[in-house]
Amino acid sequence: MGKQKRQRTKPHKENPTGLLSVKDFEAEEDEYDVNAVSRPALQTVYEKVQSSNVEEKLCGLQTLESMSCDSTFAAQIAKDEIAKMIGPLLIDPNVVVRAYSASALRHIADNGKTEAHASLLKDDIMTPLCTLLQKYYTEWQPKSDQSERSKFKDEENAFIQAVTLLWTLCEYNESAVKIANEADLISVLTKFFDISIYGIEIATITVQCLLALSEDNPTAIQKLQSCESTIFQLLDLDQKSDSITEVLYLKTAVSGLIINIIDFMDSNSANIASKVIHTLSNTLSIDCKQLLSNLTSILPHQKNDYSDKAKKKVQESRKVLSAQQQALEILANLCTEDQENNVDDDSSTDHSDHEADDVDDVCMDDKSRSKIMFTVPLEIIEVFNNCSILKKVWDKTSTVDKDTVEILEQNAEGEAVLKQMHTLNCRAYLCLNNLMSCLEIDALGGAENIYRMWNNIGTVVFKDANPTDTELLESATAAMRAALERLSDAEINVFNQLTLTDIQPMLNGERQCQDPNVRVNLLRILGNLALVLMKNNTSDASELIKHISVFLLDTCVNESKVWVMAECLDSIMDIYAEDDTDKAASEIELLEKLRALVPLFKNKMRQQRKTLGDNVAVVSTVNTNITRFIKYKEKRMKNI
Repeated sequence: MGKQKRQRTKPHKENPTGLLSVKDFEAEEDEYDVNAVSRPALQTVYEKVQSSNVEEKLCGLQTLESMSCDSTFAAQIAKDEIAKMIGPLLIDPNVVVRAYSASALRHIADNGKTEAHASLLKDDIMTPLCTLLQKYYTEWQPKSDQSERSKFKDEENAFIQAVTLLWTLCEYNESAVKIANEADLISVLTKFFDISIYGIEIATITVQCLLALSEDNPTAIQKLQSCESTIFQLLDLDQKSDSITEVLYLKTAVSGLIINIIDFMDSNSANIASKVIHTLSNTLSIDCKQLLSNLTSILPHQKNDYSDKAKKKVQESRKVLSAQQQALEILANLCTEDQENNVDDDSSTDHSDHEADDVDDVCMDDKSRSKIMFTVPLEIIEVFNNCSILKKVWDKTSTVDKDTVEILEQNAEGEAVLKQMHTLNCRAYLCLNNLMSCLEIDALGGAENIYRMWNNIGTVVFKDANPTDTELLESATAAMRAALERLSDAEINVFNQLTLTDIQPMLNGERQCQDPNVRVNLLRILGNLALVLMKNNTSDASELIKHISVFLLDTCVNESKVWVMAECLDSIMDIYAEDDTDKAASEIELLEKLRALVPLFKNKMRQQRKTLGDNVAVVSTVNTNITRFIKYKEKRMKNI
């Protein structure tokens, strides 16, 4: 739980270009009210797009792009076979038409999300898009002389929009990846790594696209490995005073691409991995608070009324935040090991009780579900420590102070920056979760430091965060859960002063939370807290453990989702797995309550088995273990 690894089925990512043009900022100001736009009006726009008059065509494309700012409307436009209408314009002789067409399609794909992606691919948008990129590969010869500068900028814009469209489609849709592989777009795109010819902006967007395209794609990885030396050279790019932000953003993306194409666990790749981590560390070293402070001094209070200098500063700041967000995602993925659970849905949740009859062979010293810890190589840990990675990730969890929020909320650009900061906070918590899960306690600064972070995150979750902010709550509670799991392994007692009043916010939070992922994190936190309290061996700790246990059992009765119920039961089995818990189990009537819960659990399991998805493993495991656990405890407790 809590780990984040890029998947092509993941939710929509805002602003996939990361190349924050002035046009992107201005687009935020002009959104259409979907309800105010009638079907005849939309039909008029379609007619303009298909006009033979270039100016009318461009006007229609711009209008369509603005309309697509609304996700519902973007999905509808995609359904109207817009790919068949605009697709041919991607290879129009007029470079401006090509740029506007790619931009409109990119906005439709960005905002229309999965539904729009499916419609665009169904209507074969990939054919003209592949053709366009292949034409750039074979025919585009940029000139460096001033007379050709204007033409280059037009072609550059068209190319960037086209690659960004490909990036979006490939990041979220396996069919797009397959078509890109078949068209050998990997070989096409690597040509544009050459900064001396194409410039840093084109190199960056190309790397970003290939980063998405190479995710879990052996075909792409094999192609990219053939030009490793060129990619590594990009990582060594010097930062010039006039392009520090651009170089930072490029090198961060290159770091992700390198992680995709090398096995960082291989000792031969240790030096490369070290260089990548140093690059990410440099990206995270930039102080966000100072960055925001600078923005508050240059952005006026009047909405959308600011100078070109201010625009450029906002643009650079947003690039830095995008780079830091990406650095956190790369680090999180670096500290993630995929555990494949090849569980058959038709059989995994239907174990008969007689399969578990031989409880004498069950070693209850083991947890009911093994907790496999993924260990980062020592060389990597040393680099993490030398670069203060944990501290830098932790710093990115800091929220924006109220005065800064008040100033930035007064204009669209400031609001966009605040939204990016919120995303950065969430990514930092997810990265922290993965670091907690894979690093040894000493590498995390010791039990006292973990406890300090756990406490601070708790303040954010239970006091500061908006109760409806599911993204922040899920990522923060995941980090809390991981921290407590590490503390449960520690010898130092850091919870000896804990009282029922202290844990009440967690109990109330679980009761009030509507999101099942957040609820599971809170339930697991409570379960792990009980495990930690067992080390206290005091009457106060025993009372807290019993209170948590009763709460978990009561939650099982009222929980509608069987996988959440399974997580709850798994925590109960963890808490009472040891033989010295028999007396406490008897005092809360554990066995009686579990016997009553088993039929309820199995009934819900049968009803929901087709919708379990990734949660089938925990449900299957608990289904297998719960009866064995009860029978084992019965033998232990029959004389109590």
